Amino acid sequence: AYGYFIVLGLAWLLASFAYGSYFNYWAFFTIAGFGAQAYFRKKLTNLILGVLVLGAGIFWSLQFVWMGNKTGFDFFVKTMLSISVVSIIMAIILIFSYTKLSFQDQ
Repeated sequence: AYGYFIVLGLAWLLASFAYGSYFNYWAFFTIAGFGAQAYFRKKLTNLILGVLVLGAGIFWSLQFVWMGNKTGFDFFVKTMLSISVVSIIMAIILIFSYTKLSFQDQ
């Protein structure tokens, strides 16, 4: 799950450079946060990141479904909707890995 979010943040950062010619702070913080979590593997941070990304993934899904109903489901909307659904799945993996990591300590 960490790798997915790091690659997603990296793609977001590169797209910001290529198309907007600006530095995207949110993408940088996404890469830095998940990179640090992949290195340190803190249990509580895993849970917090999972819950935050789960909420954001649900919001993105609803936003792209609403956009698709207004404009028709074209390739871009379908792609972004599938990325947000995969983000929800990865967030659930992060949340359940909190319980897995907490059972390993005992």
